[in-house]
Amino acid sequence: MTSKSREPSLLVLALVIVIGLIAPLLDTTIVNVAIPSLRQDLHTTVATIQWVSTAYLLAMAMSIPVTGWATRRFGARQVWIAALWIFLAGSVLSGLAWNIGSLIGFRALQGVAAGLLIPIMQTLLFGAAGGKSPAGNTIALVSLPALLGPVFGPVLGGLLLNHLDWRWIFYVNPPICLVAILLAIRYLPRDAGVRTHRLDWTGLLLLSPGWPR
Repeated sequence: MTSKSREPSLLVLALVIVIGLIAPLLDTTIVNVAIPSLRQDLHTTVATIQWVSTAYLLAMAMSIPVTGWATRRFGARQVWIAALWIFLAGSVLSGLAWNIGSLIGFRALQGVAAGLLIPIMQTLLFGAAGGKSPAGNTIALVSLPALLGPVFGPVLGGLLLNHLDWRWIFYVNPPICLVAILLAIRYLPRDAGVRTHRLDWTGLLLLSPGWPR
């Protein structure tokens, strides 16, 4: 298959990946504008409410090293779809959070899923491109969420807070995730996992205390 004949499928794949990345990348910034409302409604301190964002980023950083093992063990397509389901569940649970502790825990669940999705993007693209670097327009397309997320996240968060409850900054994610899951089931190429070495749980658990402050 030549690069020209492969290009349309690559663009479709890139679009599916972009939709899957919208919610995780928006969530890195959309919550920031809701911090004052969260602190007031959940009756907590400024130092504690910051963990709503910190737990998300910390969990995301911890799950990134697991991606390589999970992809080899289960396949990139399966891990991508599972991560979207986890992010969807974390979003619903965050919107249903009853106190600051539950919200922090559910945000960490979201972070785990986000940490799996971002690296798998490259695996899927390079696999579809036959191990070669994808074309420039494909790279530009999948880079859009990373560029636009920091811009539209605070704007969307502000609009939701002005017209709805803070819980809707999490409830906007499930519809996006469902669309991304359906598209992934339809368009992502199937790949089989292979038997691989055991996950280094000790190293993974020690990763969080060693994360740079």
